[in-house]
Amino acid sequence: MANKIYLRFKQILPKPIKNILSSINQRLFARKRLQQKYGYWFDVDWRKKFSTLSDEEWTNAYDEVWKHHHNDCLDETDSELILSAISQAEARNITPIRTVLEIGCGYGTLAIAMATAGYKVTCLDVSSEALLRAKNRADADNIFITWQQGFAERIPFPDQSFDVITCCHTLEHVKDLEATVQGMKRVAKTALVILVPKQEFRLYAENYHTQFFPSKQELINAFGLQQYTCIELDCIEHKGEFQGEALLYLGFL
Repeated sequence: MANKIYLRFKQILPKPIKNILSSINQRLFARKRLQQKYGYWFDVDWRKKFSTLSDEEWTNAYDEVWKHHHNDCLDETDSELILSAISQAEARNITPIRTVLEIGCGYGTLAIAMATAGYKVTCLDVSSEALLRAKNRADADNIFITWQQGFAERIPFPDQSFDVITCCHTLEHVKDLEATVQGMKRVAKTALVILVPKQEFRLYAENYHTQFFPSKQELINAFGLQQYTCIELDCIEHKGEFQGEALLYLGFL
């Protein structure tokens, strides 16, 4: 409750004041607070060095996150929005949408919702720990999903392998944004459904974000598609881990 009140308070502050307060926090408090809160496993300097990390270092870092922290950014409201976006894509398409690739499945919340809705779902995630947790959840409900470990920058599937690609609370984590976007456009046949936090860059924060989308235009420009919708969402009241402002992008190929 206190966090939601704080987020609402931030919303009404003028942007110059928010920037001043954030600058003071970043300079004096943020790094030490993160170290105290999370301890040894959390890399407080992630944004300074992420571009130099090897594949092994990257996967190990995310495995450590999943070992020490339950990180489910999506909730039922988000899943409903994504399913609605897929339905919109299907309404524009001549043939039904059957196959979906989720990039960055995390705890499996969206993947399970999509499979339950009747789609044939494949999930790609960099973390074996995340994939194991998601698979265990799906298996407990006898839901079949194909699981694949790999990087969003190098999607290990042929061209146009899936009708739709979903990527929710993951695009902000990739090392190479351009390579990730081009890979998505290569592998999808019909549409891309993207959900990202609407955030300004901050050097120290409680996440491993590497890409930032402070407005709709940054997300629209990243994909460069002619036909799309992009809306802002208020997720402060959501029950998932992410509580804040977000952007939902539906791009048509």
